[in-house]
Amino acid sequence: MEKEKKCIGVVICTIIPSIVTLFEDMRQRILHNDIPNFVRQSIVLIALTFVITKLIMTIFRSKEFRALLDGIDADYEKYNSLPAEYHPIINDTINKTKTLERMWVFISLATSLSYPVLATVCTIYSQLYSENPRRFMVHEVAVMFLTEEQKYESPYFELFAIFSTYTVFVIFVGFTGYDGMFTICILSASLKIKLFCKNLEHIMDDPDIPTIRRKLANFVRDHCEAFRLICEIQKCFDVWLIGIFLNAVLQIGMALSQVASKDKTDISSMWHLFVVATIIHIYLPCYLIADVTYNFARLADTAYCCSWENIQDVGIRKSICMIICKAQNPVHLKALGMVTFNMELFTSILQTSYSMFTLLRS
Repeated sequence: MEKEKKCIGVVICTIIPSIVTLFEDMRQRILHNDIPNFVRQSIVLIALTFVITKLIMTIFRSKEFRALLDGIDADYEKYNSLPAEYHPIINDTINKTKTLERMWVFISLATSLSYPVLATVCTIYSQLYSENPRRFMVHEVAVMFLTEEQKYESPYFELFAIFSTYTVFVIFVGFTGYDGMFTICILSASLKIKLFCKNLEHIMDDPDIPTIRRKLANFVRDHCEAFRLICEIQKCFDVWLIGIFLNAVLQIGMALSQVASKDKTDISSMWHLFVVATIIHIYLPCYLIADVTYNFARLADTAYCCSWENIQDVGIRKSICMIICKAQNPVHLKALGMVTFNMELFTSILQTSYSMFTLLRS
């Protein structure tokens, strides 16, 4: 683990120059009252800051993450011994996890590569076909100790292009590894809920009272384990959740302002991809957490429809009533105990981001 911590520390140190460069560029933009380009640099700075935050959280939460992943591995080991009727539910979750992971990696890769690829293509095209050929930087920024003309000269231009591409790679890794782990964890929690909900459907199949009581005890144990897993996920990802909330609110509005800006310092096509990626980035956790809330709420209907009326034992009937009452209390994931993640939050973020966009455009 010490080796991983040192590697993360080295990565953080290597991208600090990018942050310093962005700060210096933003300072100059403020002095010249260049708000559009100040916003443009803020977008990249926020993304870099968020990546560094996730790298630091990886170090501080390493034990919790390991325990979380070990628990998920143990759960999937137990799922191998379940009856065949449970396999479609498990396979569906596994396929969904793989699909979402691949989709997010593809979107992140396309968005990240748009910076160096478009800059390279535009530079080559300009050198071959333009009457006044010019070079395009991976991300247009004022480089300290260099004039505007010098930064396009060799070897400064090539060195900065390599370093900028490396920074883009770090951002790509930062927005896939940590975020992908959340998808795995939250879908595992959703699967656990679906499985013990399936158990609840058949809990009254055997009329033997002791057997039903044993099944109810197992259900309560599984329910507590699922709730404990949700709490562990919230503990591990609380800072990340508040981070993607703030990132989405700020980035969508600012990126939209770059799309609509008439002052095109950068290649504008990349901002379209950036807007789409940021919207999906906040949509996925809102959707997945809302799915967990929905599955927990389904327990009330499942418990009510499990043929409890055919059982005369008062204790079992009271247990079913308690399950129904407990299931009617919604289960939510909150970022630092403040922001509740659901589809309503996603809608609210889009509305707030659009308000920011209109403010920046006015």
